[in-house]
Amino acid sequence: MDPIIQFLQNQTLPADPAEARRVRYRSTRYLIINVALYKRGFSLPYLQCLTLEKGNYVLREIHEGICGNHSGACSLAQKAIRQGYFWPSLHTDAQAFTQKCDKC
Repeated sequence: MDPIIQFLQNQTLPADPAEARRVRYRSTRYLIINVALYKRGFSLPYLQCLTLEKGNYVLREIHEGICGNHSGACSLAQKAIRQGYFWPSLHTDAQAFTQKCDKC
């Protein structure tokens, strides 16, 4: 996510031409609003992009928080998206998180 943020803020591209093309192509799906990175969705509202640590906290709260119901990986990821959050490894993190849960 860092090359995309650098490109959106400063128009700085990586030195590798293939990577620069990839960053330019992927950056069209993102925008920066008040110093926060958001992902544009086709039929979704803007999703706030989180770091991996904040993403794990969100998954933990949705899964076993005060209103948590120890749901499965797919529904856990979709609940995070419905709450307005996104990070690139959301689905794999949800899968790993549900596999580690002792109560499930």
